[in-house]
Amino acid sequence: MISDQDNAGFHYGYLIVVACCALCLAPTTLSFNTAGIFFTPVSTELGVGKGQFGFYMTIQYIAMTLAMPFAGRILAKYDARVILTTCVILVAGSLMAMSRFTELYQFYVAGFCIGAANSILLYLMVPTMIDRWFKDKVGLFVGLCLAFTGIGGIIFNPIGGYLIDTFGWRTGYLTFGTIAAVIGLPFTIFVIRSFPKDKGLKPYGSTASARANDSETALTGISMGTALKSPALYFLALYAGMMDIGITLNYYIPSYVSSLGLSITLASTVASAVMVGQMFGKVLLGYINDKSVKVGMTVAVGSGIIGIGAIALFGTKGIWILYAGAFMFGIFFAGATVTTSLMTREIFGSRDYSQIFSVVAMVASFCAAFSAAIWGFIIDSTGNYIIALGGGVLLMAITFFIGYVSLHLGKKLVKTAS
Repeated sequence: MISDQDNAGFHYGYLIVVACCALCLAPTTLSFNTAGIFFTPVSTELGVGKGQFGFYMTIQYIAMTLAMPFAGRILAKYDARVILTTCVILVAGSLMAMSRFTELYQFYVAGFCIGAANSILLYLMVPTMIDRWFKDKVGLFVGLCLAFTGIGGIIFNPIGGYLIDTFGWRTGYLTFGTIAAVIGLPFTIFVIRSFPKDKGLKPYGSTASARANDSETALTGISMGTALKSPALYFLALYAGMMDIGITLNYYIPSYVSSLGLSITLASTVASAVMVGQMFGKVLLGYINDKSVKVGMTVAVGSGIIGIGAIALFGTKGIWILYAGAFMFGIFFAGATVTTSLMTREIFGSRDYSQIFSVVAMVASFCAAFSAAIWGFIIDSTGNYIIALGGGVLLMAITFFIGYVSLHLGKKLVKTAS
C-alpha cells in the first residue's frame, strides 16, 4: 500500500539524502578529490614521473566515459542497493589494493575500476536517487549532497597528508580504503532503496495518487528514444563538456598565484577558496534551480566569468582579489555537477532520467579526461597564464550561449511531445 502521508512528519526520503551525503563524503572523495596528495610520494618510490603516475586519473575519466551508457541502464533496471554496494566495494577494494602495489600498470588497472564505479557514485547516484525520492526541493537536496564532496576534500586531504608524512603512502591508501568501506557500506546495504514504493511511499511532495504497481505511470517525461533524436540533448551534452573543460583550469590557479611572486602557502589558500566556493555554490545553485533552472545556469556560468576575469585582470592588485575570484570560480565549479543534472531533469523529466543523464555525463567525463593537459599545453607553449585564463573566460561565455540554446530547444521538445 502506498502511503498518502507524503509531507506529514518524517519521510524516508530524508534518509536517502543522508545516505547520498555519506557516499559523497567518503567513497567518492577518497577516490577522487584526495588523489593529488599521493602523486609525489608514490611516483618517487616507484621511480616514475608524476605525469606517468597521474595518468591513472586520466584512465579513471576514460573508464567513466566508457561505463556511463551502461551505468545509466543498470541504475534504471536493477536494485540500487546492489549496484551502489558493488561500487563502494570496487572503490574501497581498489584503494586498499593500491597500498600493496609495486608496479605502475597496477595503478592503471585500479584507476579503471575506480572510474567505472565513480561513473555511478560521482555522476549518476545523487541526481537519480533524489529525482526518484523527491518532487519538491530537488535542486536543494542535489546541491546539498554534492557539497559533501567538497567537505570530504577539506576533511580528508589534511588527514591523508598526515598519514603519508607519518606512516607512508601505503598506510594512507589502506586507511582511505577502510574508511570508504566503513562509511559507505552500511548506507548502501541498510538505507538505500531504489524507489519510494519499496517503502510503501510516494515521492516527497507528490500530490498525485499512485498505486504500488503504477511506478511507470508515476514517472513523466521524455523517453530515451525521443531524447536521442532531439538536438536539445546534444546541446546539453556539449554544455556539460564545456563546463568540465572550464573547471580543469582549477589545476593551474595555484601555479598562476605562485607566478605572481606569492608564496606556495598563499597559493594553496587560494585553492582552498575555490573549494569553499564550490561547497557554498552547490547548495546555492541547488536552491536557485528549484526556482528557475535558467537563472541557476546564469549564476553558475556568470560566476566563472567574473571569477576568472578578476583573477586574470586584477590578480596583481592584492590577495583578496584572488580569494574573491577563486570563490566565484568555485561557484562555477559547483555548476558543472549541479546545473547539468538539473537542466537534464528540467528538459527531459524523470521517465528515463538516469539513461539520458548518462549520455550528458559521458561527454562531460570525456572532455575532463584531456582538458587539463590542453590548458597545460597552452600555458607551456605561450609561457603566459593570462592567455589560458582569457581562453577560459571566452569558453564560459560560449558555454552560457550553448546552455541557453539547450533550454530553449528543451521547451520546444516538451511542447512537441505534449
